[in-house]
Amino acid sequence: MKLRDMPRELAVVTFAMIVANITSNMYAPYEPLYLESLGAGVRQVGFFFTAQTIMSIAFRVLGGWISDNLGRLPTIALGSVFGLLAYLGYTLAPTWAWAMFGALMGAAGSSLVAPSFQAYTAESAPEGKTASTFGLVEGLFLTCQIVGPLLGGFLVENHGFKVMMWTATGIFAVATVLRLLIARGKPLNARLSDLNAGRLKRDLVALVSIVLAGGVVTWLFIVDGLRDASFQVMLPFLPKYATEIGGLGETMYGALFAGMSVITALAMVPGGMLADRYGEHWGISLSGVLVAASLAIMVLFPTQVGFIAAFGIFGIAVAFGSPAFSSLLSKSVPKESLGIMYGIFWSALGIVAVPMPYIGGLLYDNVGPQTPFWVAVVVILLSAPLALWKLKRPAEEPIATPPEAEAAPQAGGPVL
Repeated sequence: MKLRDMPRELAVVTFAMIVANITSNMYAPYEPLYLESLGAGVRQVGFFFTAQTIMSIAFRVLGGWISDNLGRLPTIALGSVFGLLAYLGYTLAPTWAWAMFGALMGAAGSSLVAPSFQAYTAESAPEGKTASTFGLVEGLFLTCQIVGPLLGGFLVENHGFKVMMWTATGIFAVATVLRLLIARGKPLNARLSDLNAGRLKRDLVALVSIVLAGGVVTWLFIVDGLRDASFQVMLPFLPKYATEIGGLGETMYGALFAGMSVITALAMVPGGMLADRYGEHWGISLSGVLVAASLAIMVLFPTQVGFIAAFGIFGIAVAFGSPAFSSLLSKSVPKESLGIMYGIFWSALGIVAVPMPYIGGLLYDNVGPQTPFWVAVVVILLSAPLALWKLKRPAEEPIATPPEAEAAPQAGGPVL
């Protein structure tokens, strides 16, 4: 899909998402360092990220289910309100423990926004161009990963963490207003009174059966679970490794993220086209090989040149893997259940990854700074042939439909 072919409403929603996520990319690369400035040590940072993962798990399924029932755009607007509370919680926190309130609100907000935007993109994609649509949207979305780290790094290095956080809060407030305006007047797909525990249980049972059926969705969960767990072992400590072992300054570290995002944005549409033409399993497998290579370079060559090469390769890996994953999942489940399926997927992956940041902290402290990265390299590399083998979806394979879906009564009308 080309930019001029993009549906107008999808373009407007994507713009609002970019504005909002400029702010998350301002602070996310520096969140471990910000927590250290609030008094956290390496183990406390690991504990914080573990707790953050648990909170995300608690909300993701519910957020996706609310999205399926209330509608994508109203749910995104609701999530933005929680997101604004999260920024205020982080910014006003006097210690790292108080920042937990921000993490709680952030988990609630992202659980509403993330599955809604993913499902909305899938529903807006022309037939036969799902991966390339995700490639275009995610490529545009990467604008926030170019601007955010650069702006965040500049503010941290020259004015400190608090100025950076207040700036991020102000920009996110603007994004919240934009999202509320977009959702204004959009009808809800169901009445609030229809959202009850019985309906949630019915939908969960139906969709979990798809995840456990042993088909493409099952193996997609296994492959992505291995990679997500690997990332959580090393990712919380990447800023510390890059600044202390690699000798990079905050601005240079932010510039690497921005440069990586430029590469990913440029490669995202070709990556989506590759998945549409040859199959998503090729994109997912190739991305695993490239990610493993990038992490190995960071460990073997912890210099400025080494980090530049590693971040560049990582950017290409994301471009091949991300649209392929989103496309394959959206093709494998009913579109009216995409929100809760994303929630189930991310929650299950989160459960697998819960102890990983803490384990990564122990490895970093007691074995060596390189150890979490080598663990990630080995596991991600092993996932590549598994993806090539198990994630090939035959063209004639129908979308998995839970058996309960046809017989279940739809309170308040059909879920659209």
